[in-house]
Amino acid sequence: MAKNLQFIESKGIVIENLEAIEINLVQCSDERMLDFQNTYYNEVLSLIEETRDCSSWAQLDEIVGKAKILEIDIASWLARHGRTSLSLPWPKIPKNLS
Repeated sequence: MAKNLQFIESKGIVIENLEAIEINLVQCSDERMLDFQNTYYNEVLSLIEETRDCSSWAQLDEIVGKAKILEIDIASWLARHGRTSLSLPWPKIPKNLS
C-alpha cells in the first residue's frame, strides 16, 4: 500500500512540475517569445497526458527522464532570450520497484 501511495505522490509531483513548465511557456508566449510551432508546449502537454496514463514505475521513470531533458532545453531557450528559470525538484524513482 505504501508503495502505491508513493507512486501516486510521485506522479502528482511530475504533473505539477510539467504544469509549471506549461505556465512558464504560456507566459513566454504572452510576452511574444515564440516557441517555434509550439514544439515545447506540445511536448509538455504530451508528457502530462503520459504521466496521467502511466501505471508503473518504469513508465514514470521514462517520463521523468524526458521531462528533465525538456526542462534543460527550455532553460537554454529562455537563456537565449535573456531569461532564467528555476530547477524543478523531480521525484526519485525507486530502482527496486516496477
